[in-house]
Amino acid sequence: MIEEITFKNVLSFKDEVTFSFEATDDTTFDSSHVVTMPNGTRLLKLGIVYGSNASGKSNLLYAIDNLREFWFADPQNMDSPTRFEPFLLDTETPKQPSEYNIKLWVNGTRYWYQLIATNKQVIFEKLSYYKTVQPVKVFERKLEDGQSVLSFNPSVQKLSQEEQKALTLHCLPNMSFFAVRGRINMKMEHVDAVRQWIHAQFMPMISPSINMMHYCQKKIGENHDFKEYLLDFLHWADFNITGLNDHIQEEYMPKEVQTYLLKEDSLPEEIKKKMITQGGYKKHIIGFEHTVENARGKETYELGIEQQSAGTRRVMGIEATIYEAIKKHAFLMIDEMESSLHPDLMEYILQEYLLKSNEGQLLLTTHYSGLFNTINDLVRKDNIWFVEKGKDGSTDLFSLVEFKGLNKITHFERVYRKGMFGALPNIKN
Repeated sequence: MIEEITFKNVLSFKDEVTFSFEATDDTTFDSSHVVTMPNGTRLLKLGIVYGSNASGKSNLLYAIDNLREFWFADPQNMDSPTRFEPFLLDTETPKQPSEYNIKLWVNGTRYWYQLIATNKQVIFEKLSYYKTVQPVKVFERKLEDGQSVLSFNPSVQKLSQEEQKALTLHCLPNMSFFAVRGRINMKMEHVDAVRQWIHAQFMPMISPSINMMHYCQKKIGENHDFKEYLLDFLHWADFNITGLNDHIQEEYMPKEVQTYLLKEDSLPEEIKKKMITQGGYKKHIIGFEHTVENARGKETYELGIEQQSAGTRRVMGIEATIYEAIKKHAFLMIDEMESSLHPDLMEYILQEYLLKSNEGQLLLTTHYSGLFNTINDLVRKDNIWFVEKGKDGSTDLFSLVEFKGLNKITHFERVYRKGMFGALPNIKN
């Protein structure tokens, strides 16, 4: 689980900001909202970010997701960009590197990862873990004369000269050490623990423009439990969908497409042979069963995905990713979660996530101010964060609990809409 993530000079974040999942002393909904770590640190499972349009809400999620993509990236040469973008509305910051610090818990151990990088190369990278209150270095990487220099704590990670030489040889200036580790066959206990968490439990960000229905269809075809889970949800949400029927459909592949794919060196020979003999491929098609009542009584009809509303497709995609996040105890980010969702449905999804998730975390952005009315009924005060853009074009990030006098407020949405917390559009007459 993520304890906190700090970054600066990333996208619209010029100055250093920190998003923290650490819970306050408030015990509201502790059983469903809070997970306690071995040292007593209390971590939240939910973060909600508000802000006006173009204030930096999406950039907060993109900044975090850019780090995930960097960890995964395995460039073939040193000319590929790292894709870290600095704050551009300034004369100095484009010349300066982006910086990240993230503290997280993996298998009961607390880790601290640090990164300083430009769009072209890594200047500094370090992983530490905590035995007590002081961090213990696992590895450190510096840039010297354009080359990455690695050092390891011998009391934590014993390496032969050959192993260290192989790691250094593969450590291109524009790639993460976690990607370097994936190229070498060896044992690295702490690096592997964090790397496995990145691969298995740090899910890609979900934006409003991403079509998640193909992913949802795949899961329906592969996982009977998910199919039942989704049917129960659709029944509760009253989508008038009474069944999900999985069909295998043969898709013809035009000759010109076959010819093109056969020339691809990356395509395995077995698949090429199947393409030649079968002339196509098979794919899962989901039929949506709708039951209606009319003068003839009850009748059932099956409609395809293209006949379902945008809201139905959106919510099914979100439910598929949330189901996966719950099962994997994963970290998931959703941008503008309320898009195409009824407010009651959004609240229900959050409620079910909090009740069913164990050590996963959900970070979302939203414009739906109605969640303020659910404080002390569904969400906690420390779940809520704000972003606001300053006159210099940079984004600031702050938490609701930073404000004084919250215990005296009875109508949080009213106070928010009056601008008492900021993070609202400045609409001029």
